[in-house]
Amino acid sequence: PFHRYRDLEHFKHDLSGIRYGGKDGVDDREPGSNPSNLPSPITYRVTVPTDYDNDREVPYPTLIVVPADAGFGQTLNGVGGTKAICETELFHEKNECVVVELGFNRPTWLADTATCNHESFLLDVVLPRFLARYNVGTISLLGYANGGFGALNMLLRHPHLFHRVAVADVPVLGDFSGYMRPWGHVDFVDDETPGETKPPWTSFADAFPHNAMFLPYNAGALATCEYVAGEMGFSASGEARIGMWSGNRTRWEMERLAEQFGEFGVPHRFSTEFDDEDADWNGEWLKEALAFIAADM
Repeated sequence: PFHRYRDLEHFKHDLSGIRYGGKDGVDDREPGSNPSNLPSPITYRVTVPTDYDNDREVPYPTLIVVPADAGFGQTLNGVGGTKAICETELFHEKNECVVVELGFNRPTWLADTATCNHESFLLDVVLPRFLARYNVGTISLLGYANGGFGALNMLLRHPHLFHRVAVADVPVLGDFSGYMRPWGHVDFVDDETPGETKPPWTSFADAFPHNAMFLPYNAGALATCEYVAGEMGFSASGEARIGMWSGNRTRWEMERLAEQFGEFGVPHRFSTEFDDEDADWNGEWLKEALAFIAADM
């Protein structure tokens, strides 16, 4: 069913006839290598469990990992998603699942705007190729910072495609300094340090050059939509589909988003345990986020 926040009719890119430039499921470049050399706006690499069987009767649950920075997400913090999740945590082995790490040609917000096509490229080019090659069941998402922004909105905007999401330190308002209410836009005030300014997200203006392009990706605005709230109901196992961990850069806006989710009946799990830390793949939030995903894959 249509609702006013689901489709970006003016900005959605028509990718019919577009060819994926990378290798299917394999990209051997080092994390942090020059993202401008990526063969497509998005490329991906896949890690499967040791006993993976493409003909197995029960499909494998899948986790899509969305980095915060360009490339495969090692530019900023020294550890890429695959290393942290598969090599360190052995998540794919412990949970018999497939892990897909995305790589982007620029820091991603997973949006379609006048300047980027990351949402369409993921949904219309990368995901169909991945599904055709691998034995995939439910698909969950994981990310932090602006990568978490993209992961969260993928579930909110496409709840029929994705199962669950776990995100940390998410700038849910990008570079804006307020939040959406049914009666309009209200400025945030940090109660503890009212003079504190919101940290800038330098890639935001590149992704959203006009304010109108941001509204369909405003999680607070999406929460006011009855369709979205209805689709975000608990999964069959009784688990919430959304898990959120606040971080040092986004503590106050994530707290307000959690309040808004509660106000509009959007089931979620929210933790402030790590709100004095800047999230990255080294953070302790990751263990809790992976446990949240593993509880219902």
